[in-house]
Amino acid sequence: FGHINTDTMTIIIWTFAILAIASSYIMGYSLQIYKKAAALGNKLRGRPEGDGSEHGHDDHHDHRDILLLGYHKVAFMLVAEMKAKSPQLLKRIHVVDFNQDVMPKLRAIGVSCSYGDISSPDVLEHAFHGTPKIVICSIPDWALRGIDNEGLVKVSKKVWPSCHIIVTADNPEQTVRLYKAGADYVLRMAKLCAERLHEVLTENSQQAFGEESELAELFAFFKEKDKVLRSSKGFVEG
Repeated sequence: FGHINTDTMTIIIWTFAILAIASSYIMGYSLQIYKKAAALGNKLRGRPEGDGSEHGHDDHHDHRDILLLGYHKVAFMLVAEMKAKSPQLLKRIHVVDFNQDVMPKLRAIGVSCSYGDISSPDVLEHAFHGTPKIVICSIPDWALRGIDNEGLVKVSKKVWPSCHIIVTADNPEQTVRLYKAGADYVLRMAKLCAERLHEVLTENSQQAFGEESELAELFAFFKEKDKVLRSSKGFVEG
């Protein structure tokens, strides 16, 4: 329509071209950029880095001795299992995660929470008061940002030297590395699934290898257990 002259259009085209190319590289550093921006924001507001007022944490953790670093799928199901089978343990759990949407529902069932970056020692120190007995990271490396499970072992041992830490591995080689880094126990999803199937087959061998009706009853029993668990995890979905 002629309302933008040729020189201005050239600048706009070059600007979008540069941004389009640069963005693909910058995305890999999004977490680092966020951390720098957050630190600058704290400095401008006169807050020290890792100030607990930014993380919306619960204040009293004296009776909390199980710390979940991140609230991913396995942690979600662990809380659901506890709610269904051992609700008294919920009062011993504290969660540190970046997803604030789930925190009101966790607090409603007795789980305390803090918003924060689990890769930062300063943030963890402010997000959890005291020393947890057990620190759990059930998130695989591919889902973590800015740190891996080995890094979380080192960070946790730095902040709480006497804690016992459980982390997650994808393969046997990573398991060995995590134990060498100081992990007290390493979870492997494939191994846990195999152990569960072995348990189903061996502890229920009479039904599993019996008549067809007995096998159907066995599967119905486990499906009913899963149904109860699904109803218990509704506190997060509903």
